[in-house]
Amino acid sequence: MADVAETTSAEVNTELKSTPKEEEKVAAAAENVEIDAGKNGDAKKEEEAEAPATEEYTKQERAIIRQIEYYFGDANLHRDKFLSEQIAKNESGWVPLSVLVTFKRLATLTTDLDEIVNALNKSDDGLVEISEDKQSLRRHPERPVPEHNEERRKEIQERTAYAKGFPLDSQMAEILDFVNAYDKVVNVTMRKHYDKPTKSYKFKGSIFVTFEKKEQAKAFIELEKLAYKERELLRKWQIDYLKEKQEEYQKKNEKRQSKKEAKAAEPTIELPKNAIVVFEGAPDTVTREEIREAFEKVKDFDIAYIEFNKGDTKGSVRLTEADAAEKYIAKVEDAKLKFNDDVSLTLRKANEEEEKEFLDKAIEFMKKRRDFSRGKNNKRFGRKRHGGGNDNRSHHKKQRSE
Repeated sequence: MADVAETTSAEVNTELKSTPKEEEKVAAAAENVEIDAGKNGDAKKEEEAEAPATEEYTKQERAIIRQIEYYFGDANLHRDKFLSEQIAKNESGWVPLSVLVTFKRLATLTTDLDEIVNALNKSDDGLVEISEDKQSLRRHPERPVPEHNEERRKEIQERTAYAKGFPLDSQMAEILDFVNAYDKVVNVTMRKHYDKPTKSYKFKGSIFVTFEKKEQAKAFIELEKLAYKERELLRKWQIDYLKEKQEEYQKKNEKRQSKKEAKAAEPTIELPKNAIVVFEGAPDTVTREEIREAFEKVKDFDIAYIEFNKGDTKGSVRLTEADAAEKYIAKVEDAKLKFNDDVSLTLRKANEEEEKEFLDKAIEFMKKRRDFSRGKNNKRFGRKRHGGGNDNRSHHKKQRSE
């Protein structure tokens, strides 16, 4: 797989990883997901752009310069495979404008080659050079792309700030116009997260801003107050933000692990098998307590729980001893338990499927009740032994008598 970058709380590249012709995902453990370039190096999920020069020009020209200089900038070139391939096709590194205007983000601004050339002629950055025939562009030979290694990554991080508080509907162009007022922003990353309901990436309201020098980033962070559209922005060093998120992630992970270990250490709940008697033919007005009284007429058997709702004609009784179901039924003549002078309940042993469903529910309830007793669950579960109880309760809230 080409150029897949993982960003965690401990390490986030301010220069996003991009790939040609396909979207590459960048996972983030500390609430940061970065997915970058497609075929043409256009940022698709984490939006980045190089800051433009300061000479006066129209808003359109500024946007064109910004986008072109982003394509050929340090933050993009070192990992934009498609653009690197285009540069390698020419001995002098020239890339035809006809190729560049197929890039999605530039194409949304313009596909007019003359307009692009005229805009770039107004930039005093000197990063991008225009060919004599005005048909191609290249990164200036005297501005080679720095080697991207661990030392370089740390150096970039040391001049990168974190800013939070932007409206969630903010656009990259608006944010770039805002940060361009400060010396000198060379790269901006809009931080996004994957929204499952909409299956799309949405802005989180925070950015990483990389400056040309550490002193410029320090001045930005230490401004007494900074507001964007009347919203005050929280600012800190990116490295401090990442350290905080890493510590937060570690605490959450330790908590999850602790819960997992505690759960694994809990004793297994096992209930006796072949102990469930299914009955049918109950009057629709009968209560659970009346069912209990009828079953207790057969001596030497203890009842653990009765599964029955008022209005039903069928239910189940779980006995406390294993293999007790058949023994109980054997003590009742013709498997008919006399309920009253007019009604008898037909009895049978629960089949394998019925028993599994019954026991699974019982065990799940007992676990929840155990968790509640340890303060892990906010739900309330009755502890009092009931024979009748509130017959109108829904099935999952019926009180047990385990």
